[in-house]
Amino acid sequence: MVLFIAAWFNICSILFTYHHPLYVSMTNMDVDTKEGSVTLSLRIFTDDLETILHNKYNVDGWIGTPKEHRDCRKFLLEYLNDRFSITVNNGEKINLVTDSITIANDMMWFYMKGTAKQSINRIEVDNRVLTDFFSGQNNLVIVNTGKKDTGRVLNRKTYKFELSL
Repeated sequence: MVLFIAAWFNICSILFTYHHPLYVSMTNMDVDTKEGSVTLSLRIFTDDLETILHNKYNVDGWIGTPKEHRDCRKFLLEYLNDRFSITVNNGEKINLVTDSITIANDMMWFYMKGTAKQSINRIEVDNRVLTDFFSGQNNLVIVNTGKKDTGRVLNRKTYKFELSL
């Protein structure tokens, strides 16, 4: 089922590159429970990110063009830090550090990582990305622990989930 959802998302990202009718982001998380590490990639349509820049920061972003605002990526990372979080075990919030950002097929990919102070036995994901701008926003999150993949679709009403690992 998780593979079907991931394939569906990839097809939609190709078909709906301009003014897409679906509001969706996709997050792939790899969790190393023993090492206490989390790595993730987060994909979001660039035009949705430009909506954030325009409406929240009063900036025309022009992401991926020579006209891209000099603080565009700083603002987007600030927004993501505010709207996406991972908490493990007994309430330890993982500090996510951005490794890189790439742009491809009208999507921006954020690659991030973080480490807990100890091994991870429970994880909570809070993903409110773009739910403040689009009522129909869906955020697909796939968590891979090495043993199995678990996928959830989060939205404005259901924006958190918890897994025991």
